Amino acid sequence: MPRVSDILILLTYITVAAVAAIGFEFFGLMPTLNAWMMGAIVFIVAGMAHSAAARGQERRVLETEIHELKAANLALAEEFEAAQARLDEIADELRAESVERDNALVHEVKVLEDLVRRVGPAGVQTRPAAPEAASTSRTDIDTVREALAANRVDLYLQPIVTLPQRRTAYYESYTRLRDATGRVLAPAAFMSAAEEAGLMAEVDNLLLFRCVQIVRRLTGQDRKVAIFCNISLNSLADETFFPEFLDFIRQNKSLSSSLIFEISQQAFEERDAIAARNMARMADFGFRFSIDQISHVELDLSEMERAGVRFAKIGGRRLLDAIDNYESIAGYEAGAIATEDLAGLFGRHGIELIVDKIEDEATVVEVLEMDVAYGQGHLFGEPRPVRDDMLEVAPRETGGNVARMSA
Repeated sequence: MPRVSDILILLTYITVAAVAAIGFEFFGLMPTLNAWMMGAIVFIVAGMAHSAAARGQERRVLETEIHELKAANLALAEEFEAAQARLDEIADELRAESVERDNALVHEVKVLEDLVRRVGPAGVQTRPAAPEAASTSRTDIDTVREALAANRVDLYLQPIVTLPQRRTAYYESYTRLRDATGRVLAPAAFMSAAEEAGLMAEVDNLLLFRCVQIVRRLTGQDRKVAIFCNISLNSLADETFFPEFLDFIRQNKSLSSSLIFEISQQAFEERDAIAARNMARMADFGFRFSIDQISHVELDLSEMERAGVRFAKIGGRRLLDAIDNYESIAGYEAGAIATEDLAGLFGRHGIELIVDKIEDEATVVEVLEMDVAYGQGHLFGEPRPVRDDMLEVAPRETGGNVARMSA
């Protein structure tokens, strides 16, 4: 249907042609037939002129549209080039990450193979013993070696809770080995076998390495949880193992907020320059330390702070006995520190005090009077194994409770 403007233009041209024909006839410029023929010519000429003008307008609009399309096509080509460059960059990053992961995996396998080899038969050098005893020890160490080589290492976790709320704040990890039948090997059993075979350092190192691997898999799903992992003086002072282990934790330094290395008070006080240097290097990567198995409370808190110690665990009964017997604590004379100021004393050195081995409610009441923030013990939860499926897929759970335990 013609537009209104087109109809008006047509009527205008018809009117102009009719007026021209009537004018030619009225003024006697030409006969009637010729006048109307001239009017028709005027109409045709006007129509052609209008058509030419319309085509010119359409051509200009078309040229404008073509110019805009060219500009849009150029912008699209630039965006495509930018997207292609980004895809290439992402591909390069993925390749680099893949290479890094492969290198890390190769490094881990190399460390494990080296440790297993050192635990294996070729590295066994037992002390002189009676034939019967030697045979028994060899069987024991073979069981330990096979359990380690087959990755039959279980992670047990015990909660560390806030006081008085008793909400889980941290976990302490324990490693346990299983033999081929699935029987859990008591720590004392496989430790004594390793000691008799002269392989305590290798077993300590391998258990530590396995523990960190498992903790990495657990915390990979929930960075809010932090786990205490035991490290022995043997591991800290092992000049063969520790550089490789240090490289391993450097590659996993993102775990520094989730992994706390724990060392006994005796080991801390007996550490040599090599162990102290290695602790400092771990602290440089952001990892923290905890001191446990505290047998005396004459602690050098300043030295602990300088060494990167951020937690100190004292048995509930041990601490209460020290206070009741007016022992000097952390260099202060007996009775110089009020009970309620004890946690604050540690806090001034950046060290959180954790009272462990809490077994009954009476101890909790006494500990609360010291204003201690954290507690640990069977009263709050026993060490329980992490389920196998938890190690395979560690889903995020409400409240950061990543350690689902088996019943």
